[in-house]
Amino acid sequence: MKKSILALAALSTLGAFSSAAMAQTSVTVYGIVDAGVAYKDAGAGKLTSLDSGLNSTSRLGFKGTEVLNGGLKANFNLEMGLKSDTGANDAALFARGAWVGLSGDDFGSVNLGRHKSLTYIYGAQIDPFMDGLLGKTDLMFKINNVRDNSVTYTSNSFSGFSVAAQYGFGEKAGDATANRVTSVAASYINGPLNANIVWDQMKDANGNTAVGGEKLLAGASYDFGKDFYGIKLNAMYEEIKGTTSLTNLKETKEQLYVVGASIKEGANTFIVSYTDSNVKTSVNANSNRIALGYTYDLSKRTNLYASVANVKNEKSIKTLADVNGATARLFNFGIRHKF
Repeated sequence: MKKSILALAALSTLGAFSSAAMAQTSVTVYGIVDAGVAYKDAGAGKLTSLDSGLNSTSRLGFKGTEVLNGGLKANFNLEMGLKSDTGANDAALFARGAWVGLSGDDFGSVNLGRHKSLTYIYGAQIDPFMDGLLGKTDLMFKINNVRDNSVTYTSNSFSGFSVAAQYGFGEKAGDATANRVTSVAASYINGPLNANIVWDQMKDANGNTAVGGEKLLAGASYDFGKDFYGIKLNAMYEEIKGTTSLTNLKETKEQLYVVGASIKEGANTFIVSYTDSNVKTSVNANSNRIALGYTYDLSKRTNLYASVANVKNEKSIKTLADVNGATARLFNFGIRHKF
């Protein structure tokens, strides 16, 4: 009898500790399933296909937080890309992110692993197409979505101001500069205004600036809110410098601009943007794009979408096209569900 009472007491105590531990820890499974029909006429014949990730990349992720002593939190994120049209996943299992880190009210957060780049994080905030559809910025801007072997620091916000830094180890024996990534950012968010700037540099295997390896990204958006028909204005600039190749160190330079606007009225969102790419060091290698988009919210998690884009290329470039100099005419529509 005494043994039974002791066993019950032990189980009760263990249960109490487990409940307390569980109350301090959260793990979330999340994802996006996105599929639609895409049409492309870009110089190599017309193509209609069923594609994945037209509004947002289909994905499956796991993220969690554990509350530690002294106001600290341990955080992690694992995220893989998926193809809803074929069921395939990226070559690397967690290609979209794999990191662990600490955060606190006093210092911000520090994460270690494969992390979204600062150009992607801050660029997506200003992108008029919200990093989706045929108008999304990184179809033309050189964003570099993720960084391997990186340490990423983000400060807390102080009256709207915050800073971030990222360092990617090149991991080449005997040469700490080779393949190294260095990035810094500053952001200001105050009510309807969001403005940021990012400097990013990537070295090649010889320790020189890589092809398109130095970037300056700056942008701002202003949301006028419901009283002004849900209008939001966006503008972003990117300057890219680099070398021609590992053996040809001649400097290249490209400037890109995007201006856009969106109107959100109830479940409806209308988006328009114009993007221009101007290659300073090449002949006939400029391109521009005009894009229109529309989304309709069926619920907080599910929406329908459609977008169209026209991309004009000069004769030495094929941005979103199949052959140099071709004009790309693109259209898609589909459905996206978040969970």
